[in-house]
Amino acid sequence: MIQDSFGDFAGATEYVLNKDKAIDTFIRYMLARTQSMFAYEGLPETIPALNLEYLLQVKGSCFVTEVDGELYALSGNAGGEPDPYGEPTKYTVSNVALKLSKTYDIQNDGILFRNDSFEMGLLPIFKRYGSLLAENMITMRTVDIMLRMVCLISAPDDNTSASAEKFIRDIEAGKISAVGENQFFEGVRVHNVSNTQNYLQQFVDFEQYLKASCFNEIGLDSNYNMKRANLTEKEVSMNDDFLLPLVDNMIKQRQDAIDRINKKYGHHIT
Repeated sequence: MIQDSFGDFAGATEYVLNKDKAIDTFIRYMLARTQSMFAYEGLPETIPALNLEYLLQVKGSCFVTEVDGELYALSGNAGGEPDPYGEPTKYTVSNVALKLSKTYDIQNDGILFRNDSFEMGLLPIFKRYGSLLAENMITMRTVDIMLRMVCLISAPDDNTSASAEKFIRDIEAGKISAVGENQFFEGVRVHNVSNTQNYLQQFVDFEQYLKASCFNEIGLDSNYNMKRANLTEKEVSMNDDFLLPLVDNMIKQRQDAIDRINKKYGHHIT
């Protein structure tokens, strides 16, 4: 039986109420999922697949070149005088671990490895949906708490208020409570609270829509049809065409870069 302790739960609400923390957590979990989107064989030990995909998905691109006879995927900045199509011609790298500070010629010194055609990476998508989900989560929490209030009890004075609070505590504790003062019945008023149940369902649906849309944008199939019934095969397959463009572009960029790396450095990566 697992006996692990997962720490102090007093700060657990930070993952809901602290927007920056909620968005950061969402992004990290999404990047953990997207690590499984592509598989490599034959990568050199100096280029772990996890680090390569992190650079591509987070930074948008990296530069693969040899350093002291070993192949590395390096993070840096592209620039220099643009070519006739406006593409950068230089790539500047500063890597403390390799004691490296150098500007490479993109055409001759290595391979510019892109995540997608415009080197956007996946962070803009994850930040957008993470921000919307964080806002919606706070709203759902607020509505969820408000649903606890079936009614509001008001009292005109401290004594009546104290009697009302004792009555509520006794009921909560499972005791049969009695009130023997006319002042209590005359002073206490019960006010109905508007039902927020319908609002909560809307926010739940919105969260499912946001998650499904985020998955679909990066090529992971997730149905966002909110129909309250069984879906037909045609309805389930409606997402297929929408899923393909970005992930197709991402795998094309990877295959093209790997082909050029193999040709330039004599590797057999697939």
